[in-house]
Amino acid sequence: MKKKSIILLVVFILIVTGCNSRKNNTENNEAAMTEKTVTKETEKTETKEESNTNYEENIGENAEENMVTDNEKKEDAFENPDVFNNNEQSETKAGESEVTDIGGETKSTDIINKPISEDNIEKAKSTDKPKSTDKPKSTEKPKSTDKPKSTEKPKSTEKPKSTEKPNSSHNIGEQGGTNQPIDWSIDEKRLSYSGYELKWKEDFDGSALNAADWNFETHEKGWVNNELQEYVVSDNNVYVENGKLVIKAVKTLDGEGNASYTSGRINTLGKHEFTYGLFEVRAKVPSGKGFLPAFWMMPANENLYGQWPRCGEIDIMEVLGNQTETVYGTIHYGNPHRESQGTYKLIQESFFNKYHTFSCEWEPGKISWYVDGILYHTESDWFSRTVGQGEITYPAPFDQPFYMILNLAVGGNWPGNPDENTDFNQAEFSIDGIRVYQKDSYNENVQKPEQQVVLRKPDVNGNYINNADFENIENLSDEKNWRFMTALGGQATAQINNQAIEIMTTNEGNADYSVQLVQADVPMEKGASYELSFDAYASADRSMKTCITAPNYGYSRYFSDTTLDLTTVKKTYTYSFKMKDNSDPNGRLEFNLGAAGSKADVWISNVKVIKVKEADPNENEPKTILADGNYVYNGGFQEGTDRLGYWEIENKCNADISVTSINTDRRLKVSVYEDGTNNSVIVGESELALSASGKYSLSFDAQSDSAKEMTVIVAGQEFKIQLSEENQSYNFKFATPAELTGTNLEFYMGMKGTTYLDNVRIVEDTLIRNGNFSAGFTGYEIYKDSSADATYVVDSLTEDNAADFTIRNTGDQDWKIQLKQSNIELRNGQWYKLTFKAKASLDRKIRVIMQGTESKNWAVYSGENTVSLTNEYQTFEKVFQMKAETDPEAFLSVCFGKVDNQITELHRVCIDNIFLEEVVEPESGTNETVIGENILKNGDFSKGEENWIQAITSPGAASVAFEDNKAAYNITNVGTQDWNVQLKQEGIALEKGKTYKITFKALSTEARTIKCAMLSSTYKWYGGGDIILEGSKEKDIEIVFTMNEDTDTATTMVVSMGKIDGEDTLTSSIELYSFALVKTN
Repeated sequence: MKKKSIILLVVFILIVTGCNSRKNNTENNEAAMTEKTVTKETEKTETKEESNTNYEENIGENAEENMVTDNEKKEDAFENPDVFNNNEQSETKAGESEVTDIGGETKSTDIINKPISEDNIEKAKSTDKPKSTDKPKSTEKPKSTDKPKSTEKPKSTEKPKSTEKPNSSHNIGEQGGTNQPIDWSIDEKRLSYSGYELKWKEDFDGSALNAADWNFETHEKGWVNNELQEYVVSDNNVYVENGKLVIKAVKTLDGEGNASYTSGRINTLGKHEFTYGLFEVRAKVPSGKGFLPAFWMMPANENLYGQWPRCGEIDIMEVLGNQTETVYGTIHYGNPHRESQGTYKLIQESFFNKYHTFSCEWEPGKISWYVDGILYHTESDWFSRTVGQGEITYPAPFDQPFYMILNLAVGGNWPGNPDENTDFNQAEFSIDGIRVYQKDSYNENVQKPEQQVVLRKPDVNGNYINNADFENIENLSDEKNWRFMTALGGQATAQINNQAIEIMTTNEGNADYSVQLVQADVPMEKGASYELSFDAYASADRSMKTCITAPNYGYSRYFSDTTLDLTTVKKTYTYSFKMKDNSDPNGRLEFNLGAAGSKADVWISNVKVIKVKEADPNENEPKTILADGNYVYNGGFQEGTDRLGYWEIENKCNADISVTSINTDRRLKVSVYEDGTNNSVIVGESELALSASGKYSLSFDAQSDSAKEMTVIVAGQEFKIQLSEENQSYNFKFATPAELTGTNLEFYMGMKGTTYLDNVRIVEDTLIRNGNFSAGFTGYEIYKDSSADATYVVDSLTEDNAADFTIRNTGDQDWKIQLKQSNIELRNGQWYKLTFKAKASLDRKIRVIMQGTESKNWAVYSGENTVSLTNEYQTFEKVFQMKAETDPEAFLSVCFGKVDNQITELHRVCIDNIFLEEVVEPESGTNETVIGENILKNGDFSKGEENWIQAITSPGAASVAFEDNKAAYNITNVGTQDWNVQLKQEGIALEKGKTYKITFKALSTEARTIKCAMLSSTYKWYGGGDIILEGSKEKDIEIVFTMNEDTDTATTMVVSMGKIDGEDTLTSSIELYSFALVKTN
């Protein structure tokens, strides 16, 4: 007994000693030295490409733990989240950590024994669509030679007019609004797994990636963000080894030393999709300039709320290869684009040399980000909205299924390109494992956080501008009162003197905000009317812009960009506007002097922003036509409280009325339990913006649990429909009388049983709505890139309600200034005629086309349609057949940007009477192509440029001359793609089954390759080839091909002279001449 007691005593002592030792180790391990920074940015110049994370474990410090196998260690870590998070803590040391607030102030605090927490989620970028609107996806021929001049609005919004960091909505560097360090003992700062159940895990235990769980993505170089890698399916780039997934970037040099890059990108679309949950990856990232690994999420149905950024994106982790101590967690959302971003920075470690756990907790109305269980960012304030339409009910867009993405990008706008120190031998993104947890249920009945808006009072004179008369000399580089800034090549100085500010420019830069004077914190109250006034003059005649923007809301405009002409005589400028957006304490007055074509000095004084009319809380803005042409607000039942915003409901029978939310299928549901009449339940909208003597089309989807009749009344006209158990679409055409007495819409839904209603639309009974601009720009969207300079108005004074664009700089792409109308249905096989009239104050070209959206690869359905304008109105006509599948979301695109040449001379373009109508197939007459006859027009250039298009797309640069029966290109920049420099001819008819021969001559001053191709309007490759030219040696080219597709009367021939993939393409002068295209059988 005594011997046993001694043994038990020794065991007890050992156990106690071991426990204390483990406790001390754990405490020290939890005191990881980290810096947590939270930022919330409203704008980013470019969206970032995400990539994967790698995962390696080092569990335990003692010999027994070190003896277990890798797989056993992994299982322990993942199945026990506390162990999972504690593993990395053993690799860091207790000590001092920095907590940096968004203002840049650094506070040091001892955070020994702080608890571990983990929570991380973020919005991800689109995976199946290019972020750029200019580059088509690969056609039948992988190396397509034509580039669509896509007219869709780019995904990134205009660059913020300031480089200061916007305020974050959640600053973990402060607690309770004070400057005290965070109390890390608070449970809210720790990641809790309470209530979570493991739903899916990936340990990469096999010998290869499991195809049942993962999809490979393939994308060509430059697909997004000017990145250098091509995403491929290759064991060299994506492989499983030792229980780890490795995504590796590979650099290859050709015989001339030119580098190319491949990498990997995988996702779980269609295989593992989740709405809400806790998402974790344990990974290690590569180190080196140009690397960008990411673990992120995108919605499975990007069209539910609209394309990016409206659909939402969650970036769980991103780490720049040249800043491997910092991880970024971000969500993207809204329209205009907004984001919320947090960062977590290690002090003495990096995410390169050790594995770490990156977590994202996504709940209804709250998304949080963690590193190794430590919370570093939380966001609850977001929205999904389309400009000109309503805001989707919160928590959209983060209330739908998302899938996961892992990738490793190389180069591009954000990480920059690799340099001589980038080591591709270590370019591995190593992922040890992934976990997805969910709770049993989630309460989606959450409310969007209400921002308490406090608007400061004006001065005694009612002026909201501080130091308005420049009486006080102040520091113009801080954020108090006036601030002067330069960007994008702008070089200028400013000084306050004699109660005015003088701005002296030495380089006007590349954008209007390259030289900029601003004052922020200007309060703007919703519904109030304001007057902006100031005095200004210049040392020489020049222009300047002014506006009032929303820095916290994507720099949208409260007072739109307004260009004013300055003279050498001081003048007072006065403008009035009404604040239509929600109240904002941080409006920003801007004076933008960059890229104005002048460096003349400017003086500004006596600046005032005065409220001239108080907001009326009872005032309701009259309804209008929404941007998509619909007169019905919230026709899809996704907006407002309970998703019933704008709908007026009369319920006389205690019916249950709600909007369904099953798998994001949202419809109005009316359940009536008593026998009654149709008018027992009336659902409708009043005072729609219908016009007298108008022609309209009413459409909706409806369904019932049994056959019954439903009555619909619109503008006093009654329609009766028969409902069934099948969901059906209904469409009625109606005309309003000359004397309009009512514009209400009512659905009588009081029949016993359950009835569903959705997709309610009233639109003009025309393909293009408001084509004569009698309703202003209603139904249209207007895009102006920050690099372009234009203002616009519907001119009813000097024109008959024409769209009038005053342009100072077209920008370097046609879509940089764009008028657009969406949701125009084009039916497969149908012929259409597009007509419009247009003029310009100087001779120039514009591009007017019918086009598919990004999901349709920006297909040009109408065929190219570039027209030459003069100072007199001309009527233009384009007849085309819809060759593609029926597209209900096609759009009209009118491009006023660079077409052929960038124009920086002030000019005016007017367009009016835009109509699209269905027509019968044109008679072919006797125009059948004759064998051996040249199909090309002006193939010998005897008429100069006529029938030909010179297409120079940035960054490509060239001057072009059509003389001496030749097209002469002096190429000074080959760009990054072959289609950056092109010669084209459109409208060529190719017959199915016929063989054709292309011949022409080419002469280049340098040895290089060019390309020739025949392409459809949707960039389908019919025939062509690569042509190798020797320096200063004329070459006769002959290409023979057979048209194997259906007859196409809108084929385009292109000769591409930009950067050729795989070769070091030299700048050169190229002459092209003696073109012929003949049918040979």
